[in-house]
Parts: sequence; C-alpha cells; structure tokens
Amino acid sequence: MGLFAHRLGLADSRIPHADRHGLIWLSRGNLYVESGTLKFMAADSEDMKGGDYAIPYQAVSMVLLGPGSTVSHDALRVLARHGTLLAAIGDGAVKFYTAPPMGQGRSEVARAHALLWANEESRLDVARKMYAVWFGSLPPRNSRPALRGIEGARLKEAYRAAAGQYAIPWKGRRYDRDDPTSADIPTRQSTTRPRSWKRRQI
Repeated sequence: MGLFAHRLGLADSRIPHADRHGLIWLSRGNLYVESGTLKFMAADSEDMKGGDYAIPYQAVSMVLLGPGSTVSHDALRVLARHGTLLAAIGDGAVKFYTAPPMGQGRSEVARAHALLWANEESRLDVARKMYAVWFGSLPPRNSRPALRGIEGARLKEAYRAAAGQYAIPWKGRRYDRDDPTSADIPTRQSTTRPRSWKRRQI
C-alpha cells in the first residue's frame, strides 16, 4: 500500500489520457494541496481572476504553470501519482521550460505526430486547423508558404488596428537590426525577438 497509504485521498485508479480534457493554464499564484484537493491561489492578472481554485488534476493531461507561480512538494507528488504532467512556461506560453515524458513510456502520441508530419497532405491539414484556431476561420487549402503569407497579412492588420485603437501613428513595422534606434517607437517596443530567432516551420 506504500508508506502514505490513503494520504491526501490518493486513489489507485487513473483516468486514461484519452478521456481527459488536455491542458489547463495557470499563472501568478500558488499551486498546493489542501485536504486532498489540488488548489491554486491566484493573484489578479490579465490571465485569470484572483481567487482560490480547485484544480481537476485527475481530468487533465498537463498543467501549464506560468510566471510568478510556486508549487508545493505535495502538489508535485499528487500530480505524479495520477500521471498528470506539469510544465513551466514563459509569459504568454511563448517559452516552454520543461518537457516531461507523456504517460507510461508509450509512444502512441509521438508516432501519431510523426505520421502527420511526414505526410505532406496531413501536415498541411494540421497547419490549416492550427491557423483556424488562431484566426477563427479555416484558411483555403494551399501551400505552407501561402499559409505563412496569410499569417503575415493578418498580423500586419492586427498591428494597424491596435495602433488605431490607441491613436499611435503607424507606418508599418520596419526594423534595422544594425541601427535599432532608427525605427519608430512602436516598432522598437514591439521588437522582442532575439538575434537567433527563426520563423517557426510548419
């Protein structure tokens, strides 16, 4: 039964990952255990309203823990016991600092990803579905370079709309890495990519 049998309400059974709800994103708070329940005490932020939340750790596959957060030893133990993964991520989920193994050493997910990537047709279908999530509509079936062009056009429009919302003069995003101060202030403020940054490949 183990050293801490029945402590914190740990059950022997697990919900299969295929029947779980995927990911839950938490940031700026404390992940801890109270009376057998995984809880998150969150501060007010743009990501979520402040408060004390009960986390359904048995029903999700991974907890994404954002900046400004702490986690207790008991919380890690409870997550591990039920096969729920925990990943530390950067602000806005841009950076991913930990990548724990999924499940019990099975490779079904990795093999499914590899099959989708290796086939040009399915790879394009996945890319189109990802763009549909980002932009709210399914782009026309086209080449990957065309999809990247659609993304670029939409981002330019987003910059233009945001500039108009805040009454900021906008002439387009033109940035010279050899002379950063030559760009206008909005461009300088929006330039956060490191020199080694490369466009993601789809």
